[in-house]
Amino acid sequence: MKKVLFVCMGMFVLASCADLQREQYVKQVEQLQEKLQDLEKTLPDSRLNDISTIKVNTIQAELRIKQNLHLDTIDMALAKKLDAYKLMRRSIKPMMQQFMQVRNGIKEEKGVLKRLNQDIQAGRGERQRYSEYIRYERQKVKQLSQLSTDYLRAKEKFFVDYARLYPPIEAFSRTLLTKKQRS
Repeated sequence: MKKVLFVCMGMFVLASCADLQREQYVKQVEQLQEKLQDLEKTLPDSRLNDISTIKVNTIQAELRIKQNLHLDTIDMALAKKLDAYKLMRRSIKPMMQQFMQVRNGIKEEKGVLKRLNQDIQAGRGERQRYSEYIRYERQKVKQLSQLSTDYLRAKEKFFVDYARLYPPIEAFSRTLLTKKQRS
């Protein structure tokens, strides 16, 4: 009788330890989910809604300059501005690719974490590997965080460059167009 009681007590202790670990795992997964939500909140920017218009406008200004600027020599300051303008315009596509990569990565990771959370709560799968799974997903969230930081930095640099370069280049391209029309 004592042996049966001892075995039952031992199983009860093991089961309660597993429940404690389960709660820790669930808490860790929920923290990762919160980090993803925070990352997702930093992505939206109303200026990105106009990115196609910005791209078209920058290309049109560059085309006007190419078609209407016929100089043997060019002012060094203007040449540097035009170079910076081209780099700024060409950075739109990589910036948007970064945005899509981060957005899709967050969406995918949210699904993975949701399934992992459900598995842990239901006790499915290889329970002894839960900590390994969480560690792997934590690493993926860190990578997404770094990608997000890189994207946000590129986006801010683009909009600073756009505000600095587009108005004078646009005005310069318009003056070239009016000069050509007068000729």
